[in-house]
Amino acid sequence: MHPPPPKSAFHASLLLTTLLLSACTAIPITSMYSLSKLDPMTMDPEQIRVAIRVNESVNATQGSAQIITSYKTEDGSMSEEHTFNVQLTNAQTLTPKLTRGLLPGEQVTVMSLTPEDAHTMRGFQKRLIAFKSADVEGTGSFTIKFGKLCLDKEMPEDDVPLTLFVKTETNEDYIIFIKTNLNDLFSDTDNNIDQLPFCEGTPVGGASSAGREPSPKKTNQTTHLQAQTQ
Repeated sequence: MHPPPPKSAFHASLLLTTLLLSACTAIPITSMYSLSKLDPMTMDPEQIRVAIRVNESVNATQGSAQIITSYKTEDGSMSEEHTFNVQLTNAQTLTPKLTRGLLPGEQVTVMSLTPEDAHTMRGFQKRLIAFKSADVEGTGSFTIKFGKLCLDKEMPEDDVPLTLFVKTETNEDYIIFIKTNLNDLFSDTDNNIDQLPFCEGTPVGGASSAGREPSPKKTNQTTHLQAQTQ
């Protein structure tokens, strides 16, 4: 017989929203256990890193990812939600996991929280832990959301692999969150991959200018991985 769940349950909901993503996404089985062990209450916000590996034609820099944390107690004494825009890190440190199997023409983009957002998340964690210590029942989520990709130039005609990674400790390597390809994300829906826009200032079929932020592209379909933490 399974033991009852703890009174205060915090759920780590790793949410991917990218383009018009169908439910048929590929979360590697080998990542399931590692993802289930992530603890949003104790992870160091300054050490959180999110990375995307994709063909160099796809721009995945500023505004391409968000981290959303929330918690609500059953008695209504706490109800918070925070959205943090993940920013391009100054030091693009690439680990063995990020570069293993890197294909010609692929690039890796590493992102993290700003110091101000890391401080805000730390304060949220402290308040959450205080409520849990007082045995106040509640539920929460930790979400990683992607959804503002655009093109710097024409994509290759072949499949374009897309791999998303996350890690929460500096001394550990990344976990593969999802491994798929852009073509499949569109072919599994009623949409066409041509709907992926060119970045602002990029001539159609031309090269992009350096230092430009991608134009927003909102999404409307998601896939979830949710695991209870103790």
